[in-house]
Amino acid sequence: MKDRYEDLIHAIVWYASRRGEKLTTLRLVKFLYLADLYNSRVTHGKTLTGWPWAFVYFGPWCKEVNEAIETTIKNGLIFAQEYPSKHDDEKDYRLYWIEDTEEEPKLIDALPTYVWSRLQWAIQKWADDWHGLLDYVYFETEPMIEAKPGTLLDFSHSQMPEVPKKIETKRIPKAKMEEAKKALARLREKYKNGISTRPSLGPADTVFQEFVTKLDEDDLETGLEGTADLGGSDSGRKP
Repeated sequence: MKDRYEDLIHAIVWYASRRGEKLTTLRLVKFLYLADLYNSRVTHGKTLTGWPWAFVYFGPWCKEVNEAIETTIKNGLIFAQEYPSKHDDEKDYRLYWIEDTEEEPKLIDALPTYVWSRLQWAIQKWADDWHGLLDYVYFETEPMIEAKPGTLLDFSHSQMPEVPKKIETKRIPKAKMEEAKKALARLREKYKNGISTRPSLGPADTVFQEFVTKLDEDDLETGLEGTADLGGSDSGRKP
């Protein structure tokens, strides 16, 4: 595999292009690093490329990866185009893609299933998110976790992620299930009876109806003047 790095670059760019994505140099380099990482997890530390990856400014890098990308472009397996950076203090950047995505690269069948499936997952997740990709590479990949800037990365500590343990649910005995169903049925019946036997909302005789009608009439007029005879009252008494 070490002499087929061009096919690996082609396969990664092909899958991204098939999804409508163009890769920058930074992302392509990191996906190549991940290909080596995923392979090392299933081969006890052996990488696909055999490149001497080191911890540099943007994480895993080696001069061999840049040379491999240039050779792959030269041989017509991928396209590349430079674009001016939006920031004055940054260099121009490249985008990589391929035009024909109909035919699947043959290398894919030769890769371990785990390696290609994880590469697909990584490309789907971070082809357009370099912040997330760098976070993952820096903080969640074994060779980078304890590496120091400027040192070679050690893939011998790569290991398969632990599979989450299944949570065993306690099985409820059949007798308790039947008892719970009966209790629920009794509660449902009690609720129905409560609705049908609840008291009426209030009296509905003729006196009550006349009172309600009076409430709907116009308010009494205000501003009346005069005195009212209360009848039987002693005018000499103080109120």
